[in-house]
Amino acid sequence: MKIEQFCQSLKEYLSQFSVVRILMPLAAIILYVCGALYALNALISLGSLVMALAFWLGIVMAVLVLAQCQFLSLAIGFALYALYELISFLSSLIQFRYVSYGALVYLVCYGLLAFLSYRKSLSLH
Repeated sequence: MKIEQFCQSLKEYLSQFSVVRILMPLAAIILYVCGALYALNALISLGSLVMALAFWLGIVMAVLVLAQCQFLSLAIGFALYALYELISFLSSLIQFRYVSYGALVYLVCYGLLAFLSYRKSLSLH
């Protein structure tokens, strides 16, 4: 099954729920806000509750954006998450002189997801 068919099936399934139908047009914007809050936390501590909400809400919005086949928006959202991990990795490397393997793994995962989403958005146009 191609990813576009999966996205259409996912959208049909998720459209059954009224809350999801309301959030569907706002999903990309909420994903950007969650990613920006996540990246901002690398510079200013926003607290664990805000970070937990930004992470889980961002993941749910990423699924909704995927359901709409908005791969460029998905790439931007994952790039914001990767930016946080990059800042976290460089901060641990420069400031504390150790390699944070957790941040490195997240950086690779989010960066790869962002790259693949961007590449998919280019192939659609």
